[in-house]
Amino acid sequence: MRAAAAWFADRLNEQPPAADLILTTGFLNVADLRGLLRPPLDRLPIVLYMHENQLTYPLSPQEEFDFHFGFTNIISCLAADRVVFNSEWHRSLFLDAIPAFLNRMPEAVPKDVPARIRARSEVVPVGIERAPLPAGHFPQYRGGPCEPETGPRWPRGERPLLLWNHRWEFDKRPEMFARALGVLLDRGLDFDVALLGDPAGQEAVFAPVAERLGPRCRAFAWIPERRTYEAWLAAADIVVSCAAQEYFGISVAEAIHAGAYAVLPRGQVYPSLYGPGCRGRHFYDDQAGLEDLLGALIGGGSCGHVCGLDQVADRCTWAVVGPQFDRLLAGCGDK
Repeated sequence: MRAAAAWFADRLNEQPPAADLILTTGFLNVADLRGLLRPPLDRLPIVLYMHENQLTYPLSPQEEFDFHFGFTNIISCLAADRVVFNSEWHRSLFLDAIPAFLNRMPEAVPKDVPARIRARSEVVPVGIERAPLPAGHFPQYRGGPCEPETGPRWPRGERPLLLWNHRWEFDKRPEMFARALGVLLDRGLDFDVALLGDPAGQEAVFAPVAERLGPRCRAFAWIPERRTYEAWLAAADIVVSCAAQEYFGISVAEAIHAGAYAVLPRGQVYPSLYGPGCRGRHFYDDQAGLEDLLGALIGGGSCGHVCGLDQVADRCTWAVVGPQFDRLLAGCGDK
């Protein structure tokens, strides 16, 4: 974040591209980039996509809060022509955090910053790499056994397959899921687990429970091949998130779109995305709530209901999101 603007400006100035606009993310200081670009590049409109932000992102145990990074996000939003957030929940969270952050400045505090950023902002979800649902697709029964004519077989395989398809780092709280798996095993429940995503050197967090599961731990690795990853999505019965921060949730959207039953923390973006289309139990509040919800899904089928969340996730496929970006970028490029 400190050096990206200078790095990109050097390369753009060395070989100026034939461009109509610049699209960047929150990891670059837009104001610095504008100041470092030479004409005519310095007059191009800049669209800033805020996939996450440094005001509300949780710190790892080894980190201290760095005010520079939060202020970089704010200045970038003020310097950009358009600011795009990946969810309305994220936009509100970021804008609501700005006043308290700026009030810590001793003097020269910029005025009306949230309103100024909101006026130039909009929300466009992340595009997920999946084909849209077929025409005529309808909500199906998920989350428990049902009559054959009511919906698809539950579970899809011999036992319910629980999917973890996130990074294994602190902000995704893998230790919370590992603890829940241990409790479910202590209760004598029978299930399979696929532990996907980048371990990031944190294999130890899942290693003990994977050993207890034995062959029921069917995957314990990063899956680089997209086709293989898609096969795991298609096989999963339940996708679980324990995230301490989530402003959109790409991996959850992919699994929901593939038909997995979502088990999600209530305190993140998920209720705002999936709550309006939810007729059953998908959200939990704490460790005990996670364990009880998973236990009900695996053991008794008491959470089953007709679930249309895959249709909600369908709005995030590139077939839908791509034209939204086309209109946004074309409108900025015309200015």
